[in-house]
Amino acid sequence: MEDKAGGGKSLIESILDLIDLISAYVSQQIKRTVDNSVAKPIGVAARKAAFLVLSFTLFSLAVIFIAVGLFLLLATLVGYVLAYFIVGAILILGGFLLLRKTNGRKLPD
Repeated sequence: MEDKAGGGKSLIESILDLIDLISAYVSQQIKRTVDNSVAKPIGVAARKAAFLVLSFTLFSLAVIFIAVGLFLLLATLVGYVLAYFIVGAILILGGFLLLRKTNGRKLPD
């Protein structure tokens, strides 16, 4: 007792084909939704983060080279020993100023 639906298939075969077609369509829509809402934004964010890290690396190297150049210029003007004392004093002064700013109170004189 086989019921034939329009194209020569039985009703059960037509229902199974419809279920396969619906499942393929749903999985395709889910994949497209995930790609558009999750995968592409993550890819864009990862690319931006990589370029940000690269730019900060280049910036840091540039600052180091400028600092070395300025130190060598200072060393040729006043001598190496005095240049080390000057740079050390500037770093200590900067550290005290940062401590003062973060604590919100004056350091004892």
